[in-house]
This record gives sequence, structure tokens and C-alpha cells, in this order.
Amino acid sequence: MRAGATHTWLDRLVRGAVAALFASVVWAQTGPAGHWEGSFKVNDREIGLGLDLTKNAKSEWIASMSVPAENVTGLVVMDVVVNGNSVKFVGVELMMSRFDLALEPDGRMRGNLSNPQTTAAIEFKRMGDAKVELIPASPAVSKDLEGDWEGSIEMPGRTFRILFHFRNQADGTVAATIDTPDSGAQGLPLNNVKQTGRKVEVGIRIAHATFQGTVNPEGTELAGQFAHEQNGVPLTLRKR
Repeated sequence: MRAGATHTWLDRLVRGAVAALFASVVWAQTGPAGHWEGSFKVNDREIGLGLDLTKNAKSEWIASMSVPAENVTGLVVMDVVVNGNSVKFVGVELMMSRFDLALEPDGRMRGNLSNPQTTAAIEFKRMGDAKVELIPASPAVSKDLEGDWEGSIEMPGRTFRILFHFRNQADGTVAATIDTPDSGAQGLPLNNVKQTGRKVEVGIRIAHATFQGTVNPEGTELAGQFAHEQNGVPLTLRKR
């Protein structure tokens, strides 16, 4: 082998080693936190997604997603679990898609997303710092409202069960969620929770819906109207 060829080969080897070392250092320092952009294919159609992932003041992992092509941001992400280079979460408004990703030495995250209709490979590239958009916290509610409420919506030929959960937090806010057991959804966040005396208003952003009702004097029943777009149906919930 000629001396010049040997020198070129050694240069490439050194550059490759330096690049690998740099990638491993970046991975070790930053982990999965950041703003990520990626895409997956369904029926030969490519769909782009954004992911913002970071830790909050309590060192808990939080995240939100976006669909850049539709200028949609702040999509709800639940059940974020980061363990080493493993990243798992659920994209609520993306058909409750489950993401199972791994942060790899080249600095990218790769894995799969799955929902009742599809399973697809997806790859994310870090594009900058995370800007997580969470649903704003709502103020704490009264003791009468705090707790678990169960009811059902009657539709032609079908009944949908609904559960509201209100848990006051130490910081003066309420953790408010909704379950729809018949669809398998649990712990979906409620927004814009407002209580004025016995009157209660709740936003269900994920479903583009609202609920307005009144707690009875005994604190055992919450009756009102569940509205979705232009349609409204009565809904009565009883405290469990």
C-alpha cells in the first residue's frame, strides 16, 4: 500500500472515531430532551410529526407533539417513560398511538408507533431545544366537586360511559381527567375547569367538547349538558 493511501485511510479512521466519540458525548450529555422532528409512512403517504420532550421543575418528563404541515401544536402526550435510551409515550390526539423509541448513538431516535389501525416505523432528528405546550392548569375546586363522578351519554343504539376525576393539588390547582371506558381511554386531561358556587364548567379539548352542569345541594349529583360542536345532550354524573 502506498504511503499516501495509508495516510488517507488513517485520516478517515481518525475522523470516524472522532465523529463517533462526539455523538456519544452529545447523547450522554443531553439524553432525549429537545425538539424533535420526524415522519412515518401510511399507505405510501408520509406524515410529519414534531415532538417536544423535557423535564419539568419536579424532574418529571413532560412532552407535547405537533403536526407541522397543519400548523397544529400542543397535542397531548401521556404516560411518558424515559429509561436510559428508551423513550415511550402515548400521543392522545393521534388515535392514542403508542410510541416506542430508542435514542441511538448517532443522536437520532428510532422506533415504532402503533394504534388500532396501523403500526409504522418512525425516526426523529433533534432540531433544537424543547418547547413543550401543556394544557394550562385550572384552579382547585370545592370539596363537593373533588372526587370521582360517573355517568353515561345516551346515543341512538348505544350508551357511552363517562367518568370525571377531580384531584386538588398542593399548588392550588386541580388535576382533572376524563375516562371513556367503552373506548378504552383513561386519564385524558380536562381543561378550563371553572367552578362558581355550584355551577361547573369543563373543557374537553381532545374531543372538542364542553360540559356545563350544577352540583346538587347534597353534593352527590352533577347534572348538565354535554356539548360537542353544535350538538348537545343531557349528562348526569353521580359521585362514586
